[in-house]
Amino acid sequence: MKIYLFKITNKYRKSIWRKIEIRENQTFGELDRLLRESFGYEDDHLSAFYSGNAFSLTEYGLIEPGGQGKGAKKKIKEMKLQQGSKLEYIYDMGESHISLVELLNIGEEQSGIVYPRVIEKNKRRNRYCEKCKLQGEKQVAIYNVYYFEEESYEQLCEPCMETIDEEFDATEIVY
Repeated sequence: MKIYLFKITNKYRKSIWRKIEIRENQTFGELDRLLRESFGYEDDHLSAFYSGNAFSLTEYGLIEPGGQGKGAKKKIKEMKLQQGSKLEYIYDMGESHISLVELLNIGEEQSGIVYPRVIEKNKRRNRYCEKCKLQGEKQVAIYNVYYFEEESYEQLCEPCMETIDEEFDATEIVY
């Protein structure tokens, strides 16, 4: 059985990545499940894999929450990918978390290993709360906060986020 080694990199923050091995007879749904787990994504949004750029016409099918949908059933080997093939993965069509997916290698299955699996990931580099920094404090940021009126972002810790009194959207920071 062939094993595909993918490197999945956040398109806009290249320091955030995972290397994942998956068997050729496993599905994009199984790969999606592992990506959601390893990047800390919730299971309540659509996702999809694309050949080329995200939102292009060459979509392998949507993957619905819970691992359902046309794209979830496609087997990895059906895509006829070769070493060096590049895809894009999008999680949450509204927020648009886009990752670059590159096939690094096709090798042989090792006995006793459970696939799919994360074999390597980036080292965590903490981001610090921007409001706390202004006060000379060093507090790890947990959320990316988007302010609708100002159309701006900042990264905040839990206590600082609770003090916001304007309309905003917040997502947990992925490391």
